[in-house]
Amino acid sequence: MLHPDTPAKCCSYCGGRDHDFEECPKRKADAEREEAARAAEPADEDPARRA
Repeated sequence: MLHPDTPAKCCSYCGGRDHDFEECPKRKADAEREEAARAAEPADEDPARRA
């Protein structure tokens, strides 16, 4: 091994090897996009009525 003291980094979200899951830029962008979409949809007073 070249650097046995350095922990391996591999993002389980996108598969990138230069960052961990917590620092994944794709995951953060997807979460922001999902939050924006959730804020844009109309609020329903009774979620049970959707079915």
